[in-house]
Amino acid sequence: MAIEVHFEKRINNLNLIREADTKHRREYFGVTCLFGAFLLCLLFYGWQHYQWIQNGYRIEAAQKKQQQLSEMGRQLRLERASLRDPARIDGIARRELGMILPQPGQLVTFSADAPLTIPHSGAPENQEQLAAKR
Repeated sequence: MAIEVHFEKRINNLNLIREADTKHRREYFGVTCLFGAFLLCLLFYGWQHYQWIQNGYRIEAAQKKQQQLSEMGRQLRLERASLRDPARIDGIARRELGMILPQPGQLVTFSADAPLTIPHSGAPENQEQLAAKR
């Protein structure tokens, strides 16, 4: 039977200074820069994709708004046409405002090139003539 004896030797490495491994450091820096460039490209692609989707949503919203506005314009044109109907206007004038058709002699037509003259309708013109007639 063999006996093995191990002696423990304490080594103090506190005073040792390791030399910088420039080749390893250069490789680490190159890989880090390469990974950073890849990450930047990935973020740029993601941002572009996000903007593409947002622009699609904006276009869709603008198209919906255009359809709504064109429908509203169509409804307003229909309402304007119904409100401009001469028969409707005549009916409102007769029923609600109590208007009647003008009697002969009540309607005076002026032309732009004729001199301004007011025809006498036989009605008194001022208060003195009213008082004189009574």
